[in-house]
Amino acid sequence: MNATARWPLWLHSMATPETDAAGCLGVAHRLGLDGVELIVADGYPAALPAGAGTAEAAAVARVADGLGLRVGALCSYARDLDDESAATRRATADALRRAVDLAVAAGAGHVRVLAGRDRPPPDRPAAVRRAAATLHDVAGHADQAGVSLNVENHMDTLATSAAATRELVDAAAAPAVGVLYDQANLAIMGAEPAAVAVGLQRELIRHVHVKNFVRSGGFEGRTPVGLAGGEVDWPATLRLLDGYTGALTLEYERRWYPDVLPPAAVGLAADLELLRSLS
Repeated sequence: MNATARWPLWLHSMATPETDAAGCLGVAHRLGLDGVELIVADGYPAALPAGAGTAEAAAVARVADGLGLRVGALCSYARDLDDESAATRRATADALRRAVDLAVAAGAGHVRVLAGRDRPPPDRPAAVRRAAATLHDVAGHADQAGVSLNVENHMDTLATSAAATRELVDAAAAPAVGVLYDQANLAIMGAEPAAVAVGLQRELIRHVHVKNFVRSGGFEGRTPVGLAGGEVDWPATLRLLDGYTGALTLEYERRWYPDVLPPAAVGLAADLELLRSLS
């Protein structure tokens, strides 16, 4: 672990669209970070393909080890936990099991979970039951593997608030299922402020994403900015996480905002200074 940071600091691979997975690790190494959160998806260079085998994941882990880093988490995009089709839900469960297997091969202890798709209020209860059942089905495999399935507070899913995320994780009723806390996403959605969000989710938080934004008329109605300059008060938010011993992933969104955000090696300097000052 970086001796100057209170939490392990990982780089999300969306920060490096110019590189492959090994290149992302190289950027993380140059920044003095502890590891990476690696996307699992097709069509993006700094990722493990969705159909990758464990040998490919293990090869990336060897690159990380050679740099003194780790692949700490995988970011899955398999999301149809709540689909009305049982066949689609089974396919999603299979994709999450494969992500767990890749996590084991890569040495990662976490897999990000996108919690289905947002629904009108009358349709939510049934969708939550389906999503929870899918998660419960995968959780046994994850538990045996020592991997945590972390439901992210995220737009356009069943986890659009801390309360909704808690509801789904509680319904899954499985030790391997926890929360990926993302206060910026909650703020974007107009959901709970940090003190409420942390209070609702505290004992379930397994991983944390850090980023910031200001409202704008651009893509998704926002523009990414440095941690010190946006709507989320990160020093105050991180103080609420007293006792949290997991990692923080810098979710530097250059994948989506290449014309706004400079390369990570340049753009993250101030953010890292801020995080290290909170040690």
